[in-house]
Amino acid sequence: MELVIYMPLLMVMILLAVQFSMYHLGRQTASSAARETARVMRVTGDPAAARARGQVYIDQVGKGVLDAPEIVIRPLGTDRVQVEVTGKSLKVLPWVPAITQKVEAPVERFVEAS
Repeated sequence: MELVIYMPLLMVMILLAVQFSMYHLGRQTASSAARETARVMRVTGDPAAARARGQVYIDQVGKGVLDAPEIVIRPLGTDRVQVEVTGKSLKVLPWVPAITQKVEAPVERFVEAS
């Protein structure tokens, strides 16, 4: 009789643990892709190359982990850049929020020594 009560609770707890793990993995993938995109953007200054590198990173590492990824690159003045990666994690349960990770970094500037 107790099994009838405890088994559904155990199944819900297992599903919650799996969903939390998938959400966390999706967030880590989005964060890593944002850092990689920002790294390329701050060195090259080329938004297309940075976005392409971020997409390659998501395709290689986040395949099946981060669905519908979007990479947005925003220059903040002349010396900083912000990269935002959004997407959706795999869903086991229906009420999973979207993933958003932002990275802000200084733009590299090379100057001649005087």
